[in-house]
This record gives sequence, structure tokens and C-alpha cells, in this order.
Amino acid sequence: MATAPYASSLFLASSPISTAPRIRAGPCPPSAQPSLRLRPRPSPAAAAAVQAEHQPALTAAPKPPALPFRVGHGFDLHRLEPDLPLIIGGINIPHDRGCEAHSDGDVLLHCVVDAILGALGLPDIGQIFPDSDPRWKGADSSVFMREAVSFSSF
Repeated sequence: MATAPYASSLFLASSPISTAPRIRAGPCPPSAQPSLRLRPRPSPAAAAAVQAEHQPALTAAPKPPALPFRVGHGFDLHRLEPDLPLIIGGINIPHDRGCEAHSDGDVLLHCVVDAILGALGLPDIGQIFPDSDPRWKGADSSVFMREAVSFSSF
């Protein structure tokens, strides 16, 4: 059974397609390099003309209003240990375990304080009220709340 001439392998010597490696003497000229731009770039003269045409509109544009709110994210956790008070949201919850903490360990208020500080662009609660500072030993977390709110200009 004879094979058709177009069914021959590309790697056979009788192939009409050259398999010899292409050797270049140097790098591709910029005109031969592929372009990944989706849109052609305007000429410098065209860009300057567009900028000059729209310059008065750009300088006269009013600044956008500031956002009416800020968003912060609060996170806190404490290890539960026996014979400590469990305080959540300022309420002492009767339980056999409570939060081990330098302050009262109120995880809810600590989260809210951390969120307020984050919304203000300030460091977290552990950096503003460090456990190495004796002023905060056993402190009520509502003190942290008042301090965090006082940092804002509201």
C-alpha cells in the first residue's frame, strides 16, 4: 500500500518543510519583536495636544468628597483559665473559667477597640495598650474604649 506524498513525516529528508535550526547573528531588532500592547500608543505630539486641550478641565475639577465612614477590623483572643472572671461586653458571665489577660480580658470590647484603632489607621490594641505597661494591669476594657474614641476627631 502506497502512502500519499503529503502524509510523510516532517522529519524526513524528503519533507518540503525545513527542519534545520535557524541561527541569528544578534538580537531581534525592535521592529521584529512582538508587541503585547493592546492599544497603540499615541505619538508624543498627540499626547501633548490632548493634555493641553483638557488641562483647564483637570485643574478646575473639584476634589471628591471624603468618605462619610471608615472601616476597621477587630480581632482578639485569650486563653481560658480556671478561677478567672469571664467578662464579655462588660458583663461578668458566671463560668468556671475566664480569660487570662493583663487587663480584664473582655474579648468583645477588645475587638471593638481594635476595630476603632484600625479604622483610624493606628496600630492595634496590643501596641497602644501594651501588657508591659503597669497602667493597664487589671484595667476595665471600657477605659480602652474611651481612649480609642478620644483618638478620633469626631
